[in-house]
This record gives sequence, structure tokens and C-alpha cells, in this order.
Amino acid sequence: MTDGRPDAARSGAVRGGGATRRGFLALAGTATLAGCNGFGGIGGVFGDEPPTLSGEAIGEAVSADPPTVPETVPIPVEQSRLDETAAAVRDRLDSVPAPFDAREIPNGAIRDKVSQMRDEATTALEDAADAPTPVETMTKLRTARGRAREVTATWAAIDAGLGFADLRETVPEIRDATDAFRGRWRYVGDAPIRAVLAHAKIEELVAFVGHRTGGAVERYGREAENPIRTGEFAGALEEARAALDDAEYLYDRYESSLADPRRVRSEVTAAGESLIQTLENRREKLPDGNPRKPSSFVDRNIKRTPVGSAMTELYRGLDYADGLEDERATGRRAQVVVSAHETLVRVRAFELLRERVQSGDHVTVESADDVRKIRESAIRAFEDALESGTNPRLGRHVLSQIVGVFEYADDQLKGYDEDSDVSAKWLDRELGRYVLAGAMARATPKTSADVADEIRRAF
Repeated sequence: MTDGRPDAARSGAVRGGGATRRGFLALAGTATLAGCNGFGGIGGVFGDEPPTLSGEAIGEAVSADPPTVPETVPIPVEQSRLDETAAAVRDRLDSVPAPFDAREIPNGAIRDKVSQMRDEATTALEDAADAPTPVETMTKLRTARGRAREVTATWAAIDAGLGFADLRETVPEIRDATDAFRGRWRYVGDAPIRAVLAHAKIEELVAFVGHRTGGAVERYGREAENPIRTGEFAGALEEARAALDDAEYLYDRYESSLADPRRVRSEVTAAGESLIQTLENRREKLPDGNPRKPSSFVDRNIKRTPVGSAMTELYRGLDYADGLEDERATGRRAQVVVSAHETLVRVRAFELLRERVQSGDHVTVESADDVRKIRESAIRAFEDALESGTNPRLGRHVLSQIVGVFEYADDQLKGYDEDSDVSAKWLDRELGRYVLAGAMARATPKTSADVADEIRRAF
């Protein structure tokens, strides 16, 4: 038996963020949204000895398939384009003399690392082939392009002396190509919702190009130069190029698909500003409270419970507002709209969750069956949201971001050792992620309907 602490009981659990587009979405829902009953916090119900759950039972409770919401984009993507990209990645990998031997790479540590890099590139290519939608295939192919370039550049550094200076010389080409694309990119559309989502995706890709390029130049201006670092530098620049290629491709496909294109830049901007004002009005009506003390939002003790963790994360997330200020400052007009939408979903989720707790719909966790019920409740919330048919494009976009929170909770809970006993008091954060995801899913249809109306009014 372990001492009940997460670090002692967990082996291999994911410890990083990055589950969503910005790496973080708060979680909302309650234990009784899963069908349990009871009141109070861990200490209030169980005294000084909260129950323990076996790691094996926790693993079984989260073993059912999670909800799936593949990312989509309202732009037609040709299979031939994806096939050509995949073929180019394979050709690049085939250009290096793998498997490497001691004659080609005498240093064993470097030889092992390059072999590992090649395996990772191959895996990335295989993952792309299994992606459920064209846009997710494009995303995974960008990763595969970067990984393959890491391999070829590392080999070029070993075999032909490729270095940082050579790679820095290519950076102006990426920036010039980005400027050229910006020069011809116009905010056009013939349907409000489609226009917002299409341009938001293009904005996301163009922003990635700048961040990836600038970040690589800064990082590898500090790193000591060696073949592995040279490969990583080249891989980062290749991912930037791939994102720009995809942005150009999607824009051209989108523009050519429009039946009656017209300029919509001012309309997209107006929709974003209107939603920001709506968001501010909604935030002002939220109750005052201390995120560190979730019970301050309600008249019940919800300290160290899944619902308390979910409410804390939802409330804290409102301070970041999904990057709205940065998007406004950098002219990402369509992303302002989708970010405001996501944050409004967060606000509604917090409100719904608070109402449920105030009405007594909240409990602690006593068994692995409670874990299962909380998770199943969140899955049903996703299913109901997807089946609602309310502004499916907008709703699906948000749900595809939220589902990453659910998957992260799965990774955390599956990381407990099967032979360990885990104190229930250590599960509030992980289970709170299910609660959060479920509450946000429940909030999505109504919020999407309101946001869609606001977008259409701006157009």
C-alpha cells in the first residue's frame, strides 16, 4: 500500500497540460450529476479517514471509451493533397541511410538518438493515416513533416556539416512567404458562421508560423550547437513552413468554394467586439468569491471535492479569457469570436454548476463506482450536446476543445499503480476535470445558439 499521496501512487501519469487549443480549459460538473447523493466535504463526511480506492478499481472505472469529437473545419480538403504530403514525408525519411551503424555514426548515444528520432517520425506518419478527419490529418502531417526534417537535418549535420548558421539563413524566407500570404489574404465569406470558423483556423495557423519560427530562433540562439540540436532547430522551422503551407491551401480552397463571396472583415470584427461586451456583462453578474475557497461561491462545504475543483478551475479560467486580449492586439478577428464563445461556455458552465450545488446536488466520492458514474455523466453530456443539432458547427468546435480535458483526466487516473490504494481526497482534481468537461458540454448548445444569433446580427 502507498501512503496515499498522488506521486507515490501514480506511475506514468501525464503531468503536463496542453489538452486544448490553448492548453487549458476548466472543468465543470458534480458528483451527483453522475447520479450520486449526499452532502459535505471529505472531512465533514468521513472525518479524518477518507476512504481509499484501489488503483485497479480506478483503472476499471475509467476503461470505457471516452467521448470523441474530431476537429473539423468548414473547408473542403482534398485527399490527394494529404496523400502527396504523406508521400513527401516518406521520401524524406527514405533519404537517410537508416538503420545507422557505428561506421556512419560512431557516437553510440547520438546514433541511438537519431534512430529514436526516425522512429518517432515514422510513428507520426502512421498516426496521420489513422486521423478521423481531414483537418486532424493535416495537423498530424505537420508534426510528421517536422519530425522527418529533424532526422534528415541531424544526418546532414553529421554527414555534411549543416549548422545553426545555415538554418538561420532560411528564416527570412519563411517570414517573407508569410508576409506575402498576408498580403493576398482577404476576409471573405458567404455565410457568417462558416466564415468565422474558416478564418479562425487560418489565423491560428498563421499565428503558429510566427510563434514557431520566433521561438526556434530564440531557443537555438542559446543552445550549444550539436547534430541533435541542429536537427531539432530544422524540425521546428519545418513545422512553421508546414503550417504556412496549410494556411495557404485552406484559404485557396475556401475562397474557391464560395458561391457568392463578399468582404466580411468589418462584420467579423463587429461580432467579436459584441461578444466581448456580452462576456463582460456576464462576468459582472457572477458572484464574488475566492477561487482558493470554492465554498465561498455557495452555501455548502465543497472543499476537496470534484465539484469544488471544477468550480475553482472554471472561475480562474475566466481571468485568462482564452487569450482574447492577445488576439485583439494581433488582429486575429475570427479567433476573438471563437475565444469569446468558448469563454461564454465556461461562464454558463460555472453558473449551471453553482445552481446544482446550491440545490443540494453534490457529494463526495466513496468508491470506484462513484468515479465511474461521474465519468459516465460527462460522456452523456457530450453525447447530448452532439445530438442537440443546435448550431452544430459552432458547438462541435467548442466540444472538440473540451474533449481534451476529458482525455487528460483519463490519462491521470489510468496512471495509478494497480496494486496501490489511493485516498479519495487525492482524486478531487482529476475527477473535477470530468465534472468540468461535462458541465461545459451541457452549457454548449444554449451558448452556441446565443453566440450564433449575435454573429448573424453583426453580419
